[in-house]
Amino acid sequence: MEMATNTDNKTNVDESNQDCTTISFETHDTHPRACKEGFNNSTNWRFPRLLISNNKQLALKCLCHAVVLAYLLAAIHHWYLSDVKDIGWKNGLGLLIVVTTCYYGLKPVKCLFTLMPSMKLLPHAHFKIGVLCTFFGSFILFIFFDTKNNRHRLLPLAGLCVFILFGFMFSKHRGHVNWITVASGLATQITIGMLTIKWQVGRSIVQAVGELAEKFFSFAYVGAKVTYGNELIDNYGVFAFKALSVLFFMCFVIEILFYYGIIQTIVIRLGWCLQKLLGTTAAESVNTCASVFLGMSEAPIIIKPYLHDLTESEIHTVMMGGFSTVAGTVFAAYTSFGIDPAYIITASIMSAPTALSFSKLIFPETEKSLNNVDQICTKKTDNEGNVMDAACKGAQFGLKIIGAIVANIVAFVSFVAFLNAVISWLGHLVGFEGLSFEYVLGKILIPVTLLLGVDPSECEAVGKLIGLKMTINEFVAYKQMGDLIKEGKINRKSEIIATFALCSFANPGSIGSMIATLTTLCPAQRSSITKNVFRAFFGGTVTCFLTAAVASLLMPDEGLHN
Repeated sequence: MEMATNTDNKTNVDESNQDCTTISFETHDTHPRACKEGFNNSTNWRFPRLLISNNKQLALKCLCHAVVLAYLLAAIHHWYLSDVKDIGWKNGLGLLIVVTTCYYGLKPVKCLFTLMPSMKLLPHAHFKIGVLCTFFGSFILFIFFDTKNNRHRLLPLAGLCVFILFGFMFSKHRGHVNWITVASGLATQITIGMLTIKWQVGRSIVQAVGELAEKFFSFAYVGAKVTYGNELIDNYGVFAFKALSVLFFMCFVIEILFYYGIIQTIVIRLGWCLQKLLGTTAAESVNTCASVFLGMSEAPIIIKPYLHDLTESEIHTVMMGGFSTVAGTVFAAYTSFGIDPAYIITASIMSAPTALSFSKLIFPETEKSLNNVDQICTKKTDNEGNVMDAACKGAQFGLKIIGAIVANIVAFVSFVAFLNAVISWLGHLVGFEGLSFEYVLGKILIPVTLLLGVDPSECEAVGKLIGLKMTINEFVAYKQMGDLIKEGKINRKSEIIATFALCSFANPGSIGSMIATLTTLCPAQRSSITKNVFRAFFGGTVTCFLTAAVASLLMPDEGLHN
């Protein structure tokens, strides 16, 4: 939930620096000019502030690679000579090998995908249809045998069908739905779910990532103790002082990565993959990927020069991408309530491709898109004097996010208490004791939770959590969920399903934040934004239901207690 709008990121880029790794946020009256070197060369690491020749840059790169590989070999040699048998996949040599392999292993993949368009290796539409049919046929057959001992687990499969039918019924242009895009998004989500939920190794990897994330967040507590004292942090664990202090640290680090163009490079690469895989356009794909890392208020900044030329369907997808995911900057706030970080990370990643495909179901494209991924260049910002200036601005921006979170939690929790008092009073007058806001929401959403695979005895409790998230925000819902976990009122399965179902910024406060952000970045699109924001809001909510249904369907019984 990011109530603050980052409107200060406006940069005037010198024309002589067009080939550098920067991001330009300058307002364009016409469609921005494509980057000279194109997408494939736009992410080369440059040092625009250092007046060095290309030969010296190449020599510096080679030196950096040599140092990294030499360090890796030294670490392997040290481990080999030591008596330690565990390679340390979570925090030792194994982790270093994984990171190094991911970085250097992606180079050949990048070259392959660069050559694919010219070599006409991308699959033909009929071939893609055949692949999708084979995939879904195999998946249904697998699920049928996997659930032979517990047919109740097939309920989420019915839920997937109901949610997709719901999206088609309320589609704005039912005759223009591209079912290949819809099916590709669902297949991508199922594949991610199979790798991270069903596969034991994948679950272990995600669990390790979650533990590393928690360890990373814990470094913020060092600064919090210095500032607020050990008593508030260690003894009392006050939410505003302990959990939210992590946001200062996260915003500080993310702004450094953003300054050097690392965040932009990552999200544009992922956006390019989604564009090729799903058939969506560049700007909407990049924005949805960025929402997972930056959040709904900051992600559109990356595509700001292109917002003016987006179609109405693309604007809808940009908004829905923000409503369907949560930002990495607020993961720590959720985990402070006792929520498993591994499932929060998995839920946000799984929702990204589904947000794109489901958006094209409820608002299909009927216009000609004017943008492609080759035009989106990662241009490094010039509005900060240096990296420390950028980092300090990031930490200060964290104060805005924390202020918004604290203000909304205090106001909305108080408002819910007021509503409960009013509803309870009204119920008391007619002899109905125990009536409350949560009780009403829990009853209304019981059918939805049943379709998600929640045990019937706990459907009402999970329904209350979803209702709180839809009418207030996910912070209040996760806080209530944390209390239920501590009290033992929901089992492990319901906890995981609820974690997936609540993992998005689809709440009333975010509607205002989304409108403010996009209308500030592109006033010309105000009509399209305000007209379609509620459709995107409900689309983001249903996207989370689809993610939760897939997770519930794939959830192994033996994995519930890991």
